Amino acid sequence: MRERNLAVLILVMCLTVVFVTGCCSRKAVKSAVITGEQMAAEDQQASSGEQMTGEQALKEQALKEQTLKEQALKEQAAKEQAAKEQAAKEQAAKGGMVLADILFDFDEFSLKPEARGILEQHAKWLLEHKNDKLTIEGHSDERGTTEYNLALGERRATAAMKYLVDLGIDEARLRTISYGEELPLDPGHDEAAWAKNRRDHFVPKK
Repeated sequence: MRERNLAVLILVMCLTVVFVTGCCSRKAVKSAVITGEQMAAEDQQASSGEQMTGEQALKEQALKEQTLKEQALKEQAAKEQAAKEQAAKEQAAKGGMVLADILFDFDEFSLKPEARGILEQHAKWLLEHKNDKLTIEGHSDERGTTEYNLALGERRATAAMKYLVDLGIDEARLRTISYGEELPLDPGHDEAAWAKNRRDHFVPKK
């Protein structure tokens, strides 16, 4: 009887050892799987972070370059405007006359009411200065072909000349020339710049 009980006890102990060992093995496997998943997740997060950092750096660089270009255009426009203002002052100091430009709508050469008012002032000045002649320069913005813009500039200059003739100015004192898009007043590439460049410019000469 004692031997039988001893055998049962030994069997129970062996089963206990097997059970405990199996549980430990499963825990170890599970722990290894969790650790592997965590490492993979951390690697993926690090890779994603590096990619986002690279994209952000590219965007910041592009934005910086765009800002520098815009600043350069503004500085260039400011220099050109300052040069034109200085030339006008020098001409006025020499006794010359600076006549205001007239502006046109997009793809138009018809005279607007404010343009007619300016031309009436020019005609008054020409009638008071019989020995002066006037060159009318037609200009356009940069949109359209070179040939089309030259033709449009000529139509604009001719429209101003005809109106001055109707106001009593001798046509022999007037000359027209078109520069199309070649000599923009404003070198910008937006509507604000284009509106300034659609113009007639007037150059009086003795």
